[in-house]
Amino acid sequence: MPLASQLARSVPVAVLLATLAGCASVSVATDPLKLPAGANQSPVVVSITANTGQVQGFTDMSVHLVPPKGRDNETPQYFVLQRKAPDMARDTSLFVGALPPGEYEINALRDATSNKILRLDNGSKKLDSFVVEAGKPVDLGRMIVTPINNHILFRRSERVGSNTLLLERASPQHAALFARAPASGWGHPRLPADRAEEYAASRPLGANCPTELPDGAVVAASRLGVVLRRAPDGRWSALRGPGIDSLLCVTAADLPDAELLAVGEFSTLLRKPPQEDKLLPVATGNLPAGNIVGITGSRKAGWTVGVHSGSTVTVLHTPALHSGNWKPVASLDVGFSFWTGAHNFWMWGDAQRMGYTVTTGPIHELDYASGTWTTLDTPNKAPLREVAFEPSGAVGVLTSAAGGAGGIFAGVFVSNDRARSWKPVEVPYNVKVAPIRHDYAGTMYMAGGALSEPELQVSKDGGKTWTHAAKRSLGRQLLPLRSGELLDFGGAEHGIFSIGHSTDGGRTWEVEYSNFDRRAYEMSRK
Repeated sequence: MPLASQLARSVPVAVLLATLAGCASVSVATDPLKLPAGANQSPVVVSITANTGQVQGFTDMSVHLVPPKGRDNETPQYFVLQRKAPDMARDTSLFVGALPPGEYEINALRDATSNKILRLDNGSKKLDSFVVEAGKPVDLGRMIVTPINNHILFRRSERVGSNTLLLERASPQHAALFARAPASGWGHPRLPADRAEEYAASRPLGANCPTELPDGAVVAASRLGVVLRRAPDGRWSALRGPGIDSLLCVTAADLPDAELLAVGEFSTLLRKPPQEDKLLPVATGNLPAGNIVGITGSRKAGWTVGVHSGSTVTVLHTPALHSGNWKPVASLDVGFSFWTGAHNFWMWGDAQRMGYTVTTGPIHELDYASGTWTTLDTPNKAPLREVAFEPSGAVGVLTSAAGGAGGIFAGVFVSNDRARSWKPVEVPYNVKVAPIRHDYAGTMYMAGGALSEPELQVSKDGGKTWTHAAKRSLGRQLLPLRSGELLDFGGAEHGIFSIGHSTDGGRTWEVEYSNFDRRAYEMSRK
């Protein structure tokens, strides 16, 4: 595993890094906004974009003060820079801290949520040192973390050499500290061989919000500013935007200048012009900062997004997309609850309607033609664990009692009338990990086998009987297509992401896309 779990979540960062470093002096870098007058420390900023599903950005970055020549026996000194504005991005982390003058090396990154540490002081991950001078702010630009199979590459970005725009969006107070030509800190420009960014953009991990378009193409949001696109003949290609911020959702559009919209972290909003294979920025108007986790709408009905920031998702609507006048529709709590665990948010829509819900329910649906909102109960008014709304109107959900023990007590329900009524379904799994998916012919698919052999089961009679279709890893997402084919996405949380397709109802699968690098694998064996 590229990122290994090292210590328990409760271990403080200073103790953690001291453990990693052995006998060392470890200090948390002071926020430069809190420096006393006359301090000899200088503000330093760096951002890191991670092309991996194993962490959701990094919470801490440690740097090592390189001792002057002849003083190698002194106690090693480490400084910890902590993440700023974590609510605005999933995969991009912004670090700002004040450091004393000296030469430094970045030696470790930590994600407190997943308890994972990435050591950066050896091999392909080790960078050249940077220099901090007294009284001179330093902007190290953007760094890229990307896997090459079971190895990690950590290098400087070519496209984002300055954090000015990011600071202005995420922390205007800190941006003022770097307003006057900050030093780069590096001893030389980015080397031509430092191609982590280019490599990551050619193999982005993840396929969020996979959507079938009216022409039969399939699109999905991915990392490094990429939308993955599958042509009806099964070929995958990449649509790229001007930036490298992660994209989190896509939707078809019926605008004169856009046939596709993509949204993501830092309130990124992009459009694909008709007949062009690129993504262009859309002026966001008064849209608040955060992660845009969903988008749906039409030219006639206007556009609705879900913006996640902290423990809240705000649903907003605008009549016109460009320079939109976004007005809040709802503010939803998605924070952790002792009684119901983590809260999730789901959003869906088509040309006629849109809807949204959270773990605790209820379900809200807007009919565009009448402008009427309808509030619908979850099955037995129980909390939702997983939700799958199909374009056909079928819905599959998993429910659980408050604080339910994993999937053991989960209820399995389906609806064929857009959540107006619910039917319980008996399934061949004791532990339920995924909702039932429906294809356009009404066939049901359900993955399971958490305590046995993971598999995919199929029912053609509304859930009365189930048949084994194939072995299938848990955690993968299924997408039925109008053609009768099935697509399946997953693996990013383990480092190797892939997309497969089946033409025989899930019995056999062929990989169409993967970030696995066969050439690098063969070279590593020599």
